[in-house]
Amino acid sequence: MKVRILLALILANSFLMLHAQEGKFGYIDFNATLRRMPDYIVAEANLRNIQSEYQEELERSKREFERQYIEFMLEQDHLSASIVAKRQKELQLLMDNNAQFRDNVQMELDSKREELLVPLKKKLLTAVSEVCTELSLDYVVDTGKGTYLYINQEKGVDISDQVGAKIGIEKRAEKVVEGGQPVLDSVDNDNKQ
Repeated sequence: MKVRILLALILANSFLMLHAQEGKFGYIDFNATLRRMPDYIVAEANLRNIQSEYQEELERSKREFERQYIEFMLEQDHLSASIVAKRQKELQLLMDNNAQFRDNVQMELDSKREELLVPLKKKLLTAVSEVCTELSLDYVVDTGKGTYLYINQEKGVDISDQVGAKIGIEKRAEKVVEGGQPVLDSVDNDNKQ
């Protein structure tokens, strides 16, 4: 019985290895492609606008704390111990509230960023799926994650340009760097001279 199970496992493993060797894969840097999307630039601009509004309020709160702190420092020698203790508690409360507000702002910004990126990621994943179907690819490796050790470019297909074309990104220019690995840069007006 054990021999049959072992033989079945060996045969299944051999079949999977043979099938994996026949598979065709693509690769793309998902996050780099996401950052090149025109809609991403708009989303980042929206996020910066929201962030600047919060930043103004954070600065106002900071100035208010500093004003009250300076007043306290100038007056504390002339105040009774109970008033000094009360003002110290007020300053501590104000400082704690400012820190809590700063933390809440960061959480809200992170949430808003994710909310703005969800439709963009969905659009990019749809484009990746369409390109994989068109090129008959079995799977795609995200090179941006850095989890691959080697990509045989003769067996794999860089789908970045095809995906970019589907979502409105200009074609990239390729340059070779140390080790002979290609690094792809977007073609933009800054690089043209």
